[in-house]
Amino acid sequence: MESSEIIEIIARGEDSKNQFKENISNADSLTAEMVAFCNSDGGRIFIGINDDGVITGLSSDDVRRINQMVSNTASQNIRPAVNPIVENIMFASGVVMVVSISKGISKPYMDKDGAIWVKSGADKRRATSREEIQRMFQSSSLI
Repeated sequence: MESSEIIEIIARGEDSKNQFKENISNADSLTAEMVAFCNSDGGRIFIGINDDGVITGLSSDDVRRINQMVSNTASQNIRPAVNPIVENIMFASGVVMVVSISKGISKPYMDKDGAIWVKSGADKRRATSREEIQRMFQSSSLI
């Protein structure tokens, strides 16, 4: 991904496929976001960009810490485990980390507590209706 593409995405704002985070320190929040993308149509988390679209950037220490958090979250906090792709793009204010999560083929995906998250516009929400959860099982041919 090129920096010019990120600037175009920022200009369009957050939506169902693109989420901006200034920084990440809470693994549970990252887990919910990743699960929601897997249960929906996939998407990207841009870390180092605040909700207003300002590129704040990450330090090299932040990049190492968040890389580890993404890896641990994908393998230990999400069931079934997922394989996100991480790219680091350099800007004058620091690195923007782009975490790409594919649309899941083994829906429904859950966090470590068994909660199923889905995208609802630019936000995420817990899936609670039986019918919605059944459709996820059906879409992955598990029913």
